Amino acid sequence: MMEKRLILLILVVTFFAFNASVPVWAQLANATRARWEKLVYDDTKALIQETTAEIEKNPRNAIALRMRSSAYYRNNEPDKGKADATAVLALLISPATAGEFEAKCYAERRIPKNDEAIASCTKAIALDPKFAWAYYNRAKANEGKKLNTQAVADYTKAIELNPTFHDAYTGRGYVYEGEKQHDKAIADYTKAIQLDPKRASEYFRRGFVYNEKQEYVFAMADFTKAIELDPRLGSAYNNRGGIHNKNGEYDLSIADHSRAIELEPKAPQPYAGRGEAYHGKKEYDLAIADHTKAIELDPKWPRAVYLRALVYKDKKDHDRAISDLTKLIELLPSVAYTYYLRGNLYSEKKENGLAIADYSKAIELDPKDRHAYYNRGNHYFHSNQFDLAIADYSKAIELDPKFAGAYSNRGNSYRMKKDYDRAIADATKAIELDPKWVWALWRSCRGV
Repeated sequence: MMEKRLILLILVVTFFAFNASVPVWAQLANATRARWEKLVYDDTKALIQETTAEIEKNPRNAIALRMRSSAYYRNNEPDKGKADATAVLALLISPATAGEFEAKCYAERRIPKNDEAIASCTKAIALDPKFAWAYYNRAKANEGKKLNTQAVADYTKAIELNPTFHDAYTGRGYVYEGEKQHDKAIADYTKAIQLDPKRASEYFRRGFVYNEKQEYVFAMADFTKAIELDPRLGSAYNNRGGIHNKNGEYDLSIADHSRAIELEPKAPQPYAGRGEAYHGKKEYDLAIADHTKAIELDPKWPRAVYLRALVYKDKKDHDRAISDLTKLIELLPSVAYTYYLRGNLYSEKKENGLAIADYSKAIELDPKDRHAYYNRGNHYFHSNQFDLAIADYSKAIELDPKFAGAYSNRGNSYRMKKDYDRAIADATKAIELDPKWVWALWRSCRGV
C-alpha cells in the first residue's frame, strides 16, 4: 500500500514539474475539467453528483455549472440544463480565462444567443487555440445561424484537435444531413457510433439519412437498433413504421405507429403514418380518423391534409376530397400536382369548367406535365372545342412521343373535324405504340 502511495506521489510531482509554467491551481482546475469532460460521455449521473457537490461548496463555480448543464441536457433534462446555463451567464459578466469564455459561449448558445456565443468562443480560441470545446460550441452557434460552411469548419477543427470528439462528428453529420450530403453524413454518424455504440440517437440519425437515400434495408436496421437501445424513442418507431408502409407491411406499420403514439401522443406524424397503413388496408374510416387527428395536432401540416384527401378520393367522397385539396392549395399554392389532382376530381364530377381551370393552373406551374395537357384536352374534346383539344394532345405528344393515348384521342379529334387522313395516321401510331389501342383505328375510321 505504501508503495502505491509513493508511486502516486512521484507521478503527481513529475506532472507538476513538467508543467511548472502553469500555476498549480490552474493545473488542478484543468485536470478536474478534463475528468468532467470524460464523464459527459461515460457517466452523466456521476458528473451531476460531482458538479453538484462542487457547486454546494462554491456556488460561484461557473465551470461546474457549465459542465452540469451539459450533463442535464445529455440526461434528457433540458429544463435543468437551461437553468444552469442561465446561472453561468449571471456569473460570467467579465470572463477572463479561455475556460470562462468557453463556458459563457456554451451558455449563450443554449439560451440561444448565437451572435454572442460566437464572439465568446472566438475569444476563448484566441486565448487557447487548441481548445476543442470552444470550436465545437462555436460550430453549434454557427449552425444555429445557418452558417453551415463556418459550422463545418469549426466541427472539423474540433475533430482535428480531438479525434475522439464524439459530438463533433454528430454535429458535423447533422449539418451534412441538412445539406443533403448524405454520404458524408453517414460517414460522420458511423464514426460517432464507433466511438459510442450505446447511443440510440446516432443510429436514428443515420437511419434517417439511409431512409432519405431510399436504402430502406439499412434504414430499417438502424431504426431497429435505436429502438433496442432506447425503447422510448418514439421517432424511431414512427420512421420504421414508414418503411413498413413502403413495403406494404401494414400490420407492422400500425403496430409501430401505435407505439409511437403511446410515447408521443401530441406528435402528428405517427397518426398520419398509421392512417396511411389503414388506407393501404382499405379501412378508410380508421384512416380518416387518424389523418383528422394529425390535422388537429398541426392544422398547417400539408402532408396530413393531402393524405386525408387521398382517402376521401378512394372512398369516392369527392366533395370532401376537393375540400381538402382546396385547403392544401391554401397551404402550398405553388404545387402543380394538387391542382391536377383536384382537376381529376372535378372531371369525375363532370364539372368541366372547373376541371379545365385546375388543369390550366397545373400547366402554368409545371409546363412539362403531359398528363395535365392530356386531361385538359379531353375536356376540350367533350366541350366540342376540337382545335384546343388537338393543341393539348399535340403538346402531350411533344413532351412524350410514346404517349399512345394522346395519339388516339388526337386522332379522334381529327375525325370529328373530318380530317380523316390525320385521324387514321394518329390511330395507327397509337396502335404501333400500344396494341390495346386497336379500337382507336376503328373509332377514327367510322366517319370515313
